Amino acid sequence: FTSNRLLQDESLRVRRALLEAIAATHLEEYYPSLLKGLYYKSTREAAVQALIRLENEALPMLVKLAEDSYAPEVVRTHAWNTIGQIGTSEALDILVGHLTIAWGFTRRSILRILLKLPQEAGIEAVSNLLGRSGIEALINQELGLMGQLYAGLIDLSTDVVYGREADLLRGGLQDQQVDTLERLFLLMRFLYSSSTIQAAAFNLQSSSQDGVARGIEILDNTLDIAGKRAMLTILDRRSNQEKLQSLSDIISYTPMSPSNRLRHLLELRHFLSDWTLACCFHLARDYRWSLTPDQTLACLRHPVSFVREAAISYLQVASPLVLRAMLPLLQTDPDRLVAAQVKEILATLESPSSSSKNGLTYSSGQAGI
Repeated sequence: FTSNRLLQDESLRVRRALLEAIAATHLEEYYPSLLKGLYYKSTREAAVQALIRLENEALPMLVKLAEDSYAPEVVRTHAWNTIGQIGTSEALDILVGHLTIAWGFTRRSILRILLKLPQEAGIEAVSNLLGRSGIEALINQELGLMGQLYAGLIDLSTDVVYGREADLLRGGLQDQQVDTLERLFLLMRFLYSSSTIQAAAFNLQSSSQDGVARGIEILDNTLDIAGKRAMLTILDRRSNQEKLQSLSDIISYTPMSPSNRLRHLLELRHFLSDWTLACCFHLARDYRWSLTPDQTLACLRHPVSFVREAAISYLQVASPLVLRAMLPLLQTDPDRLVAAQVKEILATLESPSSSSKNGLTYSSGQAGI
């Protein structure tokens, strides 16, 4: 038989049985079909169970899939989940090891997986492999990112940068604060009672001042980490300036012009969300701020289509000649919307009127220039 043909069989029972048979008989040549099963909702559970049955044998291919930034997030998440469900010491070592190098969505996923493992196996694995100092280092990483977000909001405030694109970027930075706080609370559960940390988080989400005060009080009576004061300050209803000041032991803040702050944020692009990254390019295009070639080229290769689209839109204004040279390569973009965007730009550049467009022109009246 051929696995591809059977995986396309009209009978869901046949497709699931095939995945079970591959694992039961250790048919290595058909292992890619197990991973393919994770892509489809109808076969996902059967694929997961088959991969769990393979135990450590499945780990290398699951890690490869989980690390593939071009795979759908839902598939990558199921790959990490499956590693957690395999549950061997080797599997836990992989999860904890990636916890220290992953960021954003991936780190959050791994933290959740480790916390959900039975008998607190994930918490024990993190404690054994990273120790308290390692967990605190991860907390300080997140606090450092929080400081960069506050710095961005201060230097790109409504007083100096305005318009729809600026509002979208500020919204993206604020959303990242929420994501960062979630990871901080997940990390704290590896050091303190989960129920206590969850109770604090619940109260801090309250719309009343009393609820927020209760949440801060719980943490004040619980935390004994070096960053405790900073943590309590950023959770309180303080100004961005006050919150950033509380992080002075972790991040050194120097005020920047809006254009320099944007370029600085793009240097931290691996820590930014996809949406925030795209907003940076749209704001740079709108204000005609120059970005470095490395920043632009990196985002032209970004796995998320709307980030590539934003980088192309920026280049259309910043350097039409460079974009013209790159368009033949960009036409093969796998995303149909990006490919259509490239096709439209190519038609525009080939028109006679496009010859007068030579890229960025800076104006002393433009904010941040």
